[in-house]
Amino acid sequence: MSMSIGIAIVGAGNIAQNVHLPVLSAMSGIKLVAIADRQRSKAQILADKYGADHAVRSIDDVLKLPGVDVVFVTTSTDAHAETALAAIRHGKHVFVERPVARTLQEALEIRSAAREFDVKVMVGMNHRFRPDVVSMKNAVDRGEIGPVFYVKAGWVKQRSTDAKWLANADKSGGGVLVDLGIVVVDMILHVFNFGRVRSVTCSTFHHETKSVEDVVVAMLHFENGAVATVETSWSLVRAEDVYYCNVFGKKGSAFINPFKLVKRDGNVFSTTQPPQSDKAKMALYRKSYEAEFKHFFHAIKGLLPLISTVDEAVERMKIVEAMYASAELQREIVIP
Repeated sequence: MSMSIGIAIVGAGNIAQNVHLPVLSAMSGIKLVAIADRQRSKAQILADKYGADHAVRSIDDVLKLPGVDVVFVTTSTDAHAETALAAIRHGKHVFVERPVARTLQEALEIRSAAREFDVKVMVGMNHRFRPDVVSMKNAVDRGEIGPVFYVKAGWVKQRSTDAKWLANADKSGGGVLVDLGIVVVDMILHVFNFGRVRSVTCSTFHHETKSVEDVVVAMLHFENGAVATVETSWSLVRAEDVYYCNVFGKKGSAFINPFKLVKRDGNVFSTTQPPQSDKAKMALYRKSYEAEFKHFFHAIKGLLPLISTVDEAVERMKIVEAMYASAELQREIVIP
């Protein structure tokens, strides 16, 4: 690999246009070799805008080009596995947006190929890299609020602003659970050292979508006795969208968004909340992607161990499938 990392983006939809291309094109040490999309004219417009060398139609076209070290998979979910597997089998490192695939079986195939061809595969979980989530994890790791026993977390939108394919189960693999809920589950597993999820209880609701769920309420029971609730929706009637995590330990509590610590010493309570400007709040989203991509490139260069790996993604998919089973069977599901 040269000093510059050559990247190709496959799938020129909303997330590529609004996040990946603006962020990646502004990073040093990155060369945008190609943009691929079934609508080649769209790929060409974006290639001209962001200075990509090539505009092509497919991953097969990308893999014929010289200088591609990394493939970013930003297609609809039904094409994640096919695209990632093709890139992996050509020795390319892969960044695939969440969820890793439509099903656990597809995720397992990606993991197997990554191991066989010895390449790095990162799954997009940018919320791990939000400054407030990083602050919360640091506080928990330092034991500032004591052992954590209860987490209440969620991501609730008034409506989905994403592509219509998200409401098509054949393309997306599910509804709001695999769009937003899996992010909340991932954050909980990443931030807290609870160990394995022992069982799940989940309910889903269909309001504004037909083939997929648009509201999920779930409870995760961990092997260490901790409990986490997960709430996520595309359609709850609220004054505004919200992403939150409320954490309760034996010595205090922590909250996002914004980040706040509440600690108790005997009968004395203290609150710590770093100041945050409106500009900083607006920058949370972009900064999380910048940090995520930098981490991926550093891991490719061997400078640090990769996080949000395909191994972790497989475990998340196991939990998600158990949540769907719980909702369908209307009972607790024990995860082996």
